[in-house]
Formats: sequence, C-alpha cells, structure tokens
Amino acid sequence: MKKFDKLSAIIEKMSPRKLLLLCAAAALLVFLILYGILSALFSKKEEKVAAPQAMVPVIEANTDIAPQTVITEDMVKAVEVSPSMVPAGALTDKNAVVGKKAGTDIYMGDIITGRKLSQRAGGFVGLIPDGMRAVSFSVNDVTGVSGFAKPGDKVDILLVTEREGKNRITSKILLKDVLILAVNKSSGQPQPQQAKSNSSQNKQGMPNGSAPQTTSNNSSTSSMGTPSVVTVALTPYDAAKLIGSTQIGQLQLLLRPSNDEGDHSIGYYVIPLPEAQQPQAAPQPVYQPSAPPASYGPAPSVSISSGGGGSSGAGLSGIEVIRGTNTSRGQ
Repeated sequence: MKKFDKLSAIIEKMSPRKLLLLCAAAALLVFLILYGILSALFSKKEEKVAAPQAMVPVIEANTDIAPQTVITEDMVKAVEVSPSMVPAGALTDKNAVVGKKAGTDIYMGDIITGRKLSQRAGGFVGLIPDGMRAVSFSVNDVTGVSGFAKPGDKVDILLVTEREGKNRITSKILLKDVLILAVNKSSGQPQPQQAKSNSSQNKQGMPNGSAPQTTSNNSSTSSMGTPSVVTVALTPYDAAKLIGSTQIGQLQLLLRPSNDEGDHSIGYYVIPLPEAQQPQAAPQPVYQPSAPPASYGPAPSVSISSGGGGSSGAGLSGIEVIRGTNTSRGQ
C-alpha cells in the first residue's frame, strides 16, 4: 500500500503532458511484447507448412471382409496416409494382399497388416484346421437338420444302431463340437461371380458392407440345396471312428447353438426290444406196427369120415377136402 501511495503521489505531481508520454511509452512496450510473441508463433507455423511430411502409401479395405475369405482385387484399394497413422506391419503393395485369406474380421477403412492375413494355404485346404482332416458322410433332410446346418457351424454327431447288444436299439453321442467345412459342394467361400456383382453394386452407390453379405448368403443357400453330403473337420482317430460307425448304424446331426461351448454331457439311450417268439416244434409221428393182413376166406379144413351103409347097400369111404366153397373127395 505504501508503494501504491507513493506512485499515486508521483503521478499527481506530474503534469498532463508527462502523463500522456508515460502512457504512450507503456502502450508501445506492450505492443512490442505482443508483436514478438505473435511473430514467433507464426514463424513456426510457416516452417511446418513449408516442410510438410511425406505421405505413406498403404492398402486399405474397400469393404467388410469376413475371416477365411479370399481377398480379391475389388475388396482393397491403395491410399496415402500420414506416417503417424500407419500401424506396425502395414502392407504397401496390393499384390501382397490380393489372393490371400483374411485371418480375422477386416472392416471397411481398416489398413491391412500382415497380422490380419491368414498364414495358411488358400482354397478349401486352407479351411481345414491344423491337425485335422476333412471327411465326408451322407445325410438327408432329417439327419442333416433339414439343411439348417451351414459351413462354419458346429454340430454333435449321434449314432443310432442295433448292433450293440441283443434285442435293443442304442442311441448315443458319437462325436461332439464338430466343425462343418462344407455342405454338398458349398464351403461358404465367395465365388468370382459374387465378387463381380458386389463390385457393380458398390459402383451404383450401395453400401459396401451390406451388399456383399446379402449376395453371399443368397448364393450360398441356393448352391447347397437339399443336404446330401456333409464334410467335417476331425482328427485322424475321430475320422476313423466316424467312417466305421457308418457301417453299423445311422448318423444324425445335432446343431449346436453359437454360444454353447461348455457342454460336457454324455447322451446315451437304450430301447429294449421284445424277444422274438420261438417257433413251436412240429409233432413227431408215433410209430405203430402194421395190422395183420386181412383173410381172404376161411382156412381150409380137412375131415375124415368112415364108410357107412346106405339104402343102396353101397358103402362110401375116403377123404373129403373142402377148399372155400368147393368140396372134393379122394380115396
């Protein structure tokens, strides 16, 4: 306060002319300070504009790409971005991306890196997980879940047989959590015609993410049709178990929900059958001795008579033989 009082006392003693000069000097000093600060700021901006950073070419996704999808030329494009926006491992050559498979979900606008590409072989062989084998078996509308099981779904395989015991039918879970690779000849991979139709739709202004998905689903459903053959991924042991089981019974697919990963239950059911009735033995014939042959007439009898007198005085003597109804006499 004392300093302020002294300063005010000095100003009161000064003449108006001196006060005016003092204010002008203070304003000039403030102007010089502000000018120096602003000049320094603008000079730094001019230096940045005069020496811009070089842009880096990268490969960017032109549409949404699902995992295990073979990348075609119309799915990607070459763009230039600031070096600060380039992620580690970004690919700069379009030829290094086209023909490879996506290892994870790639969304439209993402910069493609080496980690987002699958390191496995392309084509159907690339769909087979490591250590697995692709094996096919026949199904129908009923055993194939009416065609609702699609490539990429997981199923349990049920075996129904009557050869595991006498007079019974056995139904049991043969394999669990089995990956479907293909139904009939459809593996869920986009066909070249699909890619061309998707490209034409994108040129007409349709959303890049929605058009390919709709076309792929429609073509996949039409190409599979009625399920007759299902191809699954199994270990060599499970593949031998499955093929052997096809010879002793019927296989049934059980479609698993997408969020069911902790089911460790065991399904086993036995249906007893009634025992077959034994056929009754035919009665054995009883042996009876044959009756003596019937007689054709009375047995011949022989009588001997002595001679006797008659009225004629002639005596008769001899043997009388009777055969049936005939009688003869001999001397």
